[in-house]
Amino acid sequence: MKPIRYTFAFVVSRLTIIALRILGRNGTHFPGVVAMRLCPDFVKHLPQPKKLIAITGTNGKTTVTNLVSDVLRNAGYTLSNNAMGSNIQEGIIVTAILASSFFGNKSVVDVVVLEVDERISPRIYPYLKPDILIVTNLFRDSYRRNAHVEFIQMMLEQAIPSHTKLVVNADDPISSFICPGNSRVSFSLKALEDEEQIKDSRIVDLIYCPKCQSELVYDFQRYHHIGQVHCPNCDFKSMKSDLEAVVINQKLSVQNKDQNLSFDVLGDNPTDHYNLLASIALFNVLGFDLKAIQTELNKLKIVKTRFDQVEIKGKQITIMMTKDQNPIATSRIFDYIRHQSDRKSALILINENSEHHTLSENNAWYYDTDFEYLNKPHVLQIIGGGHRILDLKVKIALTGIPLDRYQASWSELDTAKLVDLNVVDAIYILNGTKNIPEAKLIRKHLIERIEAEVQA
Repeated sequence: MKPIRYTFAFVVSRLTIIALRILGRNGTHFPGVVAMRLCPDFVKHLPQPKKLIAITGTNGKTTVTNLVSDVLRNAGYTLSNNAMGSNIQEGIIVTAILASSFFGNKSVVDVVVLEVDERISPRIYPYLKPDILIVTNLFRDSYRRNAHVEFIQMMLEQAIPSHTKLVVNADDPISSFICPGNSRVSFSLKALEDEEQIKDSRIVDLIYCPKCQSELVYDFQRYHHIGQVHCPNCDFKSMKSDLEAVVINQKLSVQNKDQNLSFDVLGDNPTDHYNLLASIALFNVLGFDLKAIQTELNKLKIVKTRFDQVEIKGKQITIMMTKDQNPIATSRIFDYIRHQSDRKSALILINENSEHHTLSENNAWYYDTDFEYLNKPHVLQIIGGGHRILDLKVKIALTGIPLDRYQASWSELDTAKLVDLNVVDAIYILNGTKNIPEAKLIRKHLIERIEAEVQA
């Protein structure tokens, strides 16, 4: 028997969702606020889903959640997820409400797929206990919330139930060893003979052995601390993977026991390959026929809020999510751009350029980010937009990038006017999670300029 206070809060929150949707709103966060106001221990009383799959980690959570959810839905499973909503407590509450009966007594869907922010884990996992948890990776992240990777690792280890099966990246020697007592399946991306190692990043979150504190040796360093590593003075080394893949000719070739299958890659970045591989590893754990999963995954693309590319009159415009105040995610995008040397490029940076002092005042993350990657001949323009353009200018100057390549506008939307369409043929709009609409408006203005000013 559920407490009356919980039942009342549940019904009011469900009616709030219905009302918001009638008004044309998504209703993916506010009903959760209502639930917590009416019943502070609301999460404690939510019914456990029949099957609960959770996805956490610094980067890749949203992409993996979308991939997993789409395949399960296409396979005929009834499903509730927070792909359209928040990955913090209130958004997760809304997802759980939608997965439950009207009065919140039982779960009524086959599976719930939750993207869970790492910091919110202690408020969720003790009550909504995942059957399977994908940990995509662990890096330092936003200075305001989780700048220290060991702090996040400790928080997760205290929250994850002992029965939860983990799906981990064997190429990440931090996240792959989380909760050593839990059973796990690991995946890895095999290094190609001629694959470039990225050893020039400012950030490597694992330098010393977690067992004996000796300096680690990277046998292969894909980027930051992702790769294969061993300690010269003890037995610590990267985990042996259960599912190994290699990328050849835009195909992800996955070796699973005696089965070898090829999947269409999601993009050019290794991060895209890892996200796809995490999804494949999950379906392997669930006992799916990977041949059938191959067909479904090959139909899917990265959600367009993460990567959205159009080409007009030979001018390529790409919107790329760099996440808010996240030096790793931003450095990975900069690394991608520095390798696109066949196109003369302009970047528009509107990452978390907000007036809100608690969100944007600390710009120390600029100094962890690999801006040096942009000091390339084909990167002709770097354009800042918003309230941190002078801070960005200081960082650009300290990096050694010629300041005549930097232009800026206090208005994010006016950055579209600064692109020199006479000299660039690739424009990258790099936005955070809170200014997606602005990024789309900038693209709209650029398209209008290209249509008017560029000869076909």
